[in-house]
Amino acid sequence: MDERLKLKEKVQHGSAVFPINVYEKIFVHENNTLLPHWHDEFEIVYLEKGTASFRVDGKEYFLGPKEFLFVNCGSIHGGKAEENPEPYAIVFNLSMLFSEGPDICKNKYLQSILERKALVQNKFDDSCVGELISNIITVWKERKKGYELLVKGYLFVIFYHLFNKGYITAGGADRELDLKLEKIKSALDYINSHYSSELDIDLLAKLANLSKFYFCRLFKEITHLTPVDYINKFRVEKAIELIKNTNMSISEIAFEVGFNNVSYFIKVFKEYVGITPFKYKKNIL
Repeated sequence: MDERLKLKEKVQHGSAVFPINVYEKIFVHENNTLLPHWHDEFEIVYLEKGTASFRVDGKEYFLGPKEFLFVNCGSIHGGKAEENPEPYAIVFNLSMLFSEGPDICKNKYLQSILERKALVQNKFDDSCVGELISNIITVWKERKKGYELLVKGYLFVIFYHLFNKGYITAGGADRELDLKLEKIKSALDYINSHYSSELDIDLLAKLANLSKFYFCRLFKEITHLTPVDYINKFRVEKAIELIKNTNMSISEIAFEVGFNNVSYFIKVFKEYVGITPFKYKKNIL
């Protein structure tokens, strides 16, 4: 098996027969962030109220009430809550809109988006598209009989508008940018799979086939975080999961998520969450 496929995100969005999910809590509650990540699925982010900022492939976008953001397949994206947002993320495999037999919708339109040969504009204002996205969220929440038909129907109408109104760049992804993204993806994949082990920046740079200096610069350009910041924040998020779901001691958790020094773990946890892991654990008991 290709090593990249083994390392890639293993989250199942929806089910095998209906590969879509609508997520309501996309920010980590403790610090209101969404760490940079990537997946092959297409994603639509919608803000019902409040404000939030997002980063997609190194570019920053600000969303207010009733605004939306498109995240193309394979894009590196993350975000931060600003003022009490109510966000939704519609994540789905584009193949759910394909037919098994000869399919003009697949061949003429959607396959190119799946392969990043065509890209949807990340952010734009269009009340019609916004209403369609909002409708999907409403239908998803209500789950009335036949809701799957309506969800797929709305997705088809959304892509009709995207192509019809010129919100899709037919030329596809910038080759140079995609090469940069692939290098950072290899680092993110490795961190996500080896966070409990010792992680060395030199090794990550070597995996990306870059010098340490250029790797660190490119990593921050794409994610807006240094490699060390990303590793620490990722480990703290894993630690929060263990505090919530296990009876492990704080020391055990520190070593389990890759910190070889408990004092440093406590310091990083407090910087990230605002309180020590001991107090956090006490608060949730």
